Amino acid sequence: MLKKVAFFALAMAVVLGSVGIASAAQNVANTSQKGSLLVYPLVMLSWMEPEDFPNYVEGPFETYISIANDNYLEVWVKCYWMDADQEVQDFVFRLTPNQPVWFKASDGSNSSGTVTVPPFMGQAGELKCWAVSDASGQYQLAFNHLYGSAFIVDGRGEITPTTGFEYNAWSFTARPGAGGPGVATYLGDKGYLPLTGATGGYDACPQYLVENFIAYVDNEATTGEEFEPTLVLSPCKQDVRQDRLPTCTKAKFDVWNENETKYTGAHRCIKCWYEGELGEIDVPNVSKAGLPYSQQGFGYGKDKFSFRGLHTFMGRFRVTGVASSVCVKRFLRPDGTDVCVPPGQVDSPLIGVLWHEVQFPGGASFNIGNTPHGAGADGTGWIKWDWQGDSPEAPAGR
Repeated sequence: MLKKVAFFALAMAVVLGSVGIASAAQNVANTSQKGSLLVYPLVMLSWMEPEDFPNYVEGPFETYISIANDNYLEVWVKCYWMDADQEVQDFVFRLTPNQPVWFKASDGSNSSGTVTVPPFMGQAGELKCWAVSDASGQYQLAFNHLYGSAFIVDGRGEITPTTGFEYNAWSFTARPGAGGPGVATYLGDKGYLPLTGATGGYDACPQYLVENFIAYVDNEATTGEEFEPTLVLSPCKQDVRQDRLPTCTKAKFDVWNENETKYTGAHRCIKCWYEGELGEIDVPNVSKAGLPYSQQGFGYGKDKFSFRGLHTFMGRFRVTGVASSVCVKRFLRPDGTDVCVPPGQVDSPLIGVLWHEVQFPGGASFNIGNTPHGAGADGTGWIKWDWQGDSPEAPAGR
């Protein structure tokens, strides 16, 4: 009984202490500043069929995106939806001075009608948005006045029909090295966002991420308690062009329990984006469920995130994106060739979101999410995208 009381007390302490702010050094992206580039690592819609889960209400995940302009000048914003299979859809919209807007991922609408964007077409993925010069989106613009958040609503519950959580977008400040208020400063080459932390680029990504987590427990069938830490990871090297190449890396984990015991070896192979429960980190990708296990992205070390393997109620992890031979040929095309070649396995810094689904005895449940803390600076990140030039005029004399 004492262990159960201590476990619930710990859960509440961790949940209530998660404020969703990742502190970082200067020139490193975080979730507490304004910037010119915003990344929302987690967008969720329905991923379950109601007929497969008859005891749950039909009201699955929905994501509401907010973005605001904290300046007296208007700005154009270029965005890309990207789902778990790296399918992308882009759009541009205008923010007037001091304007906040929001839109639903499911249909792209909002109540005011000030912004209507195309819907997110996947079940899970991310959103990237940055300031651009005009409606044509030719140039990236240094405009460090954007900020936003994502609110994810979970309507799956039985006893508690609807719950959810909110997290702040990762914000990258532009470092133009010139200009000032009212001066349009273009940044980087067309179609290329350098995440270097240096002059002429945007903030760097953290060298690695660290965070505390509640150990994975699934006693739903016996005592009714369930704790599921779920991690979302997005590589900071992303190609969203029409002729894009995937970013393949390995999320390498170091894990510590409350007794300072260190566990190594846990990992997950990633292609462009990852979302999954830490206690099931070696489970094959749902989208590849029809393929042999050897042909699916996979991981190892789920016991290191569970109470059974961790031996304490709470742990912490450090995760780094590294190139690894372990992940070669884990994502294959129908003809058997490796999706990740070229460019193959790469080192890539990561950003992400951590959220816990907590279910107490009796059926009451809720979700809580926050962004992991960043450490160090990795200036090797980038985003490649398709820029669009001005429409040509008719030749003179016509």
